[in-house]
Amino acid sequence: MQAPYAVRELQLGPADEFRYILQALVRCVFRRWRAQMTKQIIATPRRLPGALAGMLKMKYDVREPDSEVISNADEFAALAAGAGAIFATAFDELDAAIIAALPASVKLIASIGVGVDHIDLDAAAARGIAVSNTPGVTTACLADATMGLIIAACRRFREGLDIAKTGEGRGMLTPDSWGQRVTGRTLGIIGMGNVGRAVAKRAQGFDLNIIYTTPRPTPEIDQAYNARAISFDDLIKTADIISLHCPLKDETRHLINADVLARMKPSAVIINISRGPVIDEIALIEALQSKQIFAAGRDVFESEPG
Repeated sequence: MQAPYAVRELQLGPADEFRYILQALVRCVFRRWRAQMTKQIIATPRRLPGALAGMLKMKYDVREPDSEVISNADEFAALAAGAGAIFATAFDELDAAIIAALPASVKLIASIGVGVDHIDLDAAAARGIAVSNTPGVTTACLADATMGLIIAACRRFREGLDIAKTGEGRGMLTPDSWGQRVTGRTLGIIGMGNVGRAVAKRAQGFDLNIIYTTPRPTPEIDQAYNARAISFDDLIKTADIISLHCPLKDETRHLINADVLARMKPSAVIINISRGPVIDEIALIEALQSKQIFAAGRDVFESEPG
C-alpha cells in the first residue's frame, strides 16, 4: 500500500551541489550582514563588565566610553548620537543637564536595579524619554546580603577577621569580641516592599520577632511573615536590629539622623542595603564612635567610592 505522503529525494550533481552550497552560504552571510546593519544603538556612560557587554552586543550596537566613565554632558551626548536608548547603572548620575543634552533619537533610559533616584525623572519626562528599572531581579540577592550583614555586624565578623589577619588580641575573649546573638531578637524592617518581605521570610528561620513600618501595612503581610506593623518611632525604640529597605526620596533622605540614632537602644544594630543617603553618615560615625549604638552593616554609602 502506498504511503499517503511520499518524500522524493533530490538528486544533485557535483555542479548543482556546489551551487546549492554557495547559495546557502551567500544567504547566511547576507542575513548576518543585514542583522549587523539593523542593530539598534544603545549608549552607556560607563564601560560595562565583559560578560554583560558581550550579551548586549549580541543584539545591539553598544557605544561605551574609552575611559571608565563619562560624566560630561556634551561628551556623552556625542557618544550617544543616533542611540535609541541609554543603558545606565545606579552609579550613573543622569541629571537634568545630561538628559537635556541627549540627542533626539533617545527614547528610553534603561536602568539596572530598582531605584531611579540617580535619574532626573522630571527632565526625562520633559524630553518625552521613558525610564525603566528592573524591580524584582535583585530581590533575593539583596535579602541574602541583608542577612549576611545582620550576622556579620551582630557577631563582629570584621573584628574577628582583623584578629585572624594580625594575630593581635587572639585569645582575649571579652563580651565585646563575642558580639551579640541573632536568634530570638527583634528585627525592625523599615520598608516592607519586595526586599523587606524577602528579608522577613529569611528572618523567620532565625526565630526573629519581626516588626515593621511601611506606608501600606496589611493583615496579609502580618500573617505571611508572623510580623506586626508599628509606627516608625516605636520601631526605632523597640528593635534590636533595624534594617532599611526604603527608596531614596526627599522624605527619606537622612531618615536616620542624630536624633533618631539617640533614640535607639545602646545595643542596636543598624543595617542599610537601600540607599546611602537614607542615613546621615556623619551622625552614624559619631554614634558608633561614642558607643551610642552597637554596630552597623552597610553595602551603600552617602558618597559612593569611585
